[in-house]
Amino acid sequence: MYCIYLDEDVDKKDMNREHIIPLSLGGANGFEIHVDSQTNADMGSDVDAAIANDFFISFPRREYDARGHSNKQPFPIAKRSKLVSSDKPVQIAFKKEKIEVYSPIDRRILDESEVAGETFQSTFKLDPYSRMRFTAKVALSAGYFIYGDLFRNNVKHNEIRMLMRFDRSTADREDFEGFETKGWFWPFTVEEKDKNDHQLYQFLASHLESSFVLAIPGPSNLGLIVGILGQVAGIINCPAKTDDFPFENDHDLGHLVSTKNGKMTRMSYRELAKNAANANGLDIPES
Repeated sequence: MYCIYLDEDVDKKDMNREHIIPLSLGGANGFEIHVDSQTNADMGSDVDAAIANDFFISFPRREYDARGHSNKQPFPIAKRSKLVSSDKPVQIAFKKEKIEVYSPIDRRILDESEVAGETFQSTFKLDPYSRMRFTAKVALSAGYFIYGDLFRNNVKHNEIRMLMRFDRSTADREDFEGFETKGWFWPFTVEEKDKNDHQLYQFLASHLESSFVLAIPGPSNLGLIVGILGQVAGIINCPAKTDDFPFENDHDLGHLVSTKNGKMTRMSYRELAKNAANANGLDIPES
């Protein structure tokens, strides 16, 4: 069987099913492909886990109660925090019903009376490469899920694969000479020329209130927009020969796969745009 992660055929016994968007990030059964089982495990522990444990992603995970296989209720934890008045290290858990302040020195949750009126200081680290790798991984598997062999044979997916496997400790600039795939990844700077597109896709993401992949074929490229729980995570724009791609019915202007409450929905980009416009009292022309 063909594995899009490896770009090669793999013995069926060495394959398993991969949730294209992990359950812990709002994915659903059905939005899956078969991939090499060892690569699936590696990508899950390396790429998916980095996003699922990201502090800022934890807020929408909490809001949508997006649980993984462990079925644990997700909530953000600011692990690198301190009480400003005493420099005492603490960890702050932003649970849905309340905020808990844990003292690793005292090994207990502090009483409300102990933290009343206190000011906290927290430090966070944002890794742009984890978002890039996750967006590329989802774009790669979703592109193959949506288009099958058309994606395999007509899209320059080796460049998406390079982004998925990127390791800054070993990356060589020469490896990316002539690199044509473009992309940006939330919440990092969006170039001025791309701001209108970003606002449009975020508008659609807010309407969907779900995780999703939106595929938009152009004359010589394929755009893949990846969303996590109502937020745009990133965009990959890859060279492609799209002459034979479907452009009618549920592929009109592009194709959406959305996952919400454990269920998968598919529709055309045109239908998505109409639904979002109608829900917000906007009119768009039929053409």
